[in-house]
Amino acid sequence: MKKIKNIIIGSMAMVLLSVTSCEKYLDINTNPNSPTFAPIQQVLTNVTVNVGFNNGSDLHRFTATTIQQLDGQNAPGTQSREYTRYQIQPTDLNTMYSRMFATILQDIEYVLKNSAGSPHYTGVAKILKAYVYSQGVDLFGDLPYSEAHKAPEINQPKLDNDEDIYKAIIVLLTEGAADVKATTSALSPGTNETIFKGDRVKWEKFANTLKLRLFLRYSAKDAAFAKAQLDALIASNAPFMTSNADNFQMDFVDAASSYNPIHQYEISRSDQYFPSKYFVDLLNSKSDPRRPSYFTEYPFGSGQYKGSTPLDAQSYAYSRMHTFLRGNLKSALVPDAQGRIPANTTNNNAYTGAGPIRMLTFAEYNFIRAEHALRYGAGASAAQPFFDAGIRASMTMAGVAASAQDAYILTQGQLNGANLEANVAKIITEKYIANYGVALEPWNDWRRTGYPVLTPVDASIRAEPEIPRSLFYPESETSANPANFVQKPNRLAKVFWDTRP
Repeated sequence: MKKIKNIIIGSMAMVLLSVTSCEKYLDINTNPNSPTFAPIQQVLTNVTVNVGFNNGSDLHRFTATTIQQLDGQNAPGTQSREYTRYQIQPTDLNTMYSRMFATILQDIEYVLKNSAGSPHYTGVAKILKAYVYSQGVDLFGDLPYSEAHKAPEINQPKLDNDEDIYKAIIVLLTEGAADVKATTSALSPGTNETIFKGDRVKWEKFANTLKLRLFLRYSAKDAAFAKAQLDALIASNAPFMTSNADNFQMDFVDAASSYNPIHQYEISRSDQYFPSKYFVDLLNSKSDPRRPSYFTEYPFGSGQYKGSTPLDAQSYAYSRMHTFLRGNLKSALVPDAQGRIPANTTNNNAYTGAGPIRMLTFAEYNFIRAEHALRYGAGASAAQPFFDAGIRASMTMAGVAASAQDAYILTQGQLNGANLEANVAKIITEKYIANYGVALEPWNDWRRTGYPVLTPVDASIRAEPEIPRSLFYPESETSANPANFVQKPNRLAKVFWDTRP
């Protein structure tokens, strides 16, 4: 066990070293740092650690600022300010894209090619491949899939249609769920797999829950297809997440080299990101009992919370990200004379840094089921129990007492009769609050439904006329594979399932 723990922490350390790196990564089809042969146990460790790390680093910052959960502070012209005004350049995307395609997916392909006779490994690899590709499509649209990772035979892969990739990964999820249930397997993941620690039942639950997420993407594009697929999957008696213990999340470690990436970034690049005024004000308007876990008080000790805006002068006179994202407190925070929390050694060391990076939670599962019941089932009465369960699961993660959960649901958690749009807005807004720290998904929901209702940042500073609908392709790919990676004219280009005006 000690050896396995050291492997995991060592893998985390290698990953975390890149948190402040601006180095240019290689094309997705070439990875000369990969050994000729490595045990698939160790390669899967790298995959799961990197999946968790990726979701707490650039991917989180790009999408959380776009969707107004975070606001970039620091001096005008710096990356954090630029991201908040929708200025995410192709060069900004090289590291994240390479981590996804040259590292994570490359390692997954290695496991798939070297796991013959070990379907438990094959199944986990297929499920993770589907998950990472779903994120890639949701971010960029068309991507290399059928010709990816085939160097040296194919060095400039074509881009496959984004909807075709979705169809392929849904098949992968079905196959992966079957593989992890195989009765015999030469090798089975154990604690070297750092997400579910070798629990294959949880991998099956995750695969099915992820399919629900993906089918719901079609709600605006093809409601009949979404209903048919969701109805069939739910009726199949497939297992889904049943508690917060089933959350698809990466747990990090209270060790300097293995902090979660959100906390690590807060230490290494202080005062760049704060909770957005829109997000904080939304929770303030509801007297939301998650606030003491989500944010520090401002002024400290006041019981009040304040977010920042892109028009504010550079400052740290705001609430900060708190224990929900950074890990529990080991010692008390120490404010300055103005009630601010300086980003100094004392306050940074107060956190464990072991907060999980959440990627798909039991709370989200319940909000998916609530929306399904509302749109395609018996309406608000059928949706209400799932809606309640989603709020409770979120609040339980945030340490909210049961009595406070009851009070919140009574005042804020009631669906409104037959008003479909008002109920969808309620469900998605609560899902948006619950998915604080979950990279990408709040942006996906906004693009799909228009909720929560957001106002773009001030016209005097924004780089796009509207809130963006996708990311540019990274500069590394448009340079290395220009025949296939044709750059988008702007970030208003939509992925296939985004049919909302």
